[in-house]
Amino acid sequence: MSAIEPSGLALFWAGVIALSILVYVILDGFDLGVGILFGTTRDPALRDEMIAAISPFWDGNETWLVIIGASLFAAFPTVYAVFLPAFYIPVLLLLFGLIFRGVAFEFRYGVGGRALWDRGFFLGSTFAAFVQGAAVGAMIRGIPVVNNQYAGGPFGWLRPLPVLTGIGLVLGYALLGAGWLTMKSDGALRDWAWRRISWLAGAVLVILGIAIIAAFIARARMTGNLFLDRPWGLIFPIIGLLAM
Repeated sequence: MSAIEPSGLALFWAGVIALSILVYVILDGFDLGVGILFGTTRDPALRDEMIAAISPFWDGNETWLVIIGASLFAAFPTVYAVFLPAFYIPVLLLLFGLIFRGVAFEFRYGVGGRALWDRGFFLGSTFAAFVQGAAVGAMIRGIPVVNNQYAGGPFGWLRPLPVLTGIGLVLGYALLGAGWLTMKSDGALRDWAWRRISWLAGAVLVILGIAIIAAFIARARMTGNLFLDRPWGLIFPIIGLLAM
């Protein structure tokens, strides 16, 4: 029996979703990364410069999440119906992180309690980055599905591989943020960001290298086949290594 070929419309919407995810990671990644780096210094002058570096750009970047969610719901409702119950907690943490991050961004000026809002900006950025990476790791590991419905528990996504990919994305976004600050600032902030690029890049390589090995082991344990008859998939980590 031959496999069912996907329709042109399904391929189109899959491409739209893939492109939206890529654009979101690039555009929202750098300002989430700046938020993560924000919590690694207590220098108020550096923090103010960080906010100024992303202030004209950060607000519209989350719009790509709306495109991703709406496209998934409209074009692939079964996938949406499985994905959302599997990731209720990560999605809620993502939304709370983005909301509190946006509130903290605006309220740190002139409202009082700047230390609270600064902490909220850092934690919101970090949580949002971590749960995005953890969701990717959980999907790589596999989601239990029975009769087109999620068959796992609420914390099924919280396993070693998703934790690794979550940490990896936090570090990756921080690397994007450091690159952005290096391009868009000068003086003390530029030097501060530039000094962090090398060790952030090294940390990303180490974490993602471990995650790749863990992913292969997890898939081999589940399927008995290390490469899933798709050895061409190795091109993606190779591209990542070349990019780094």
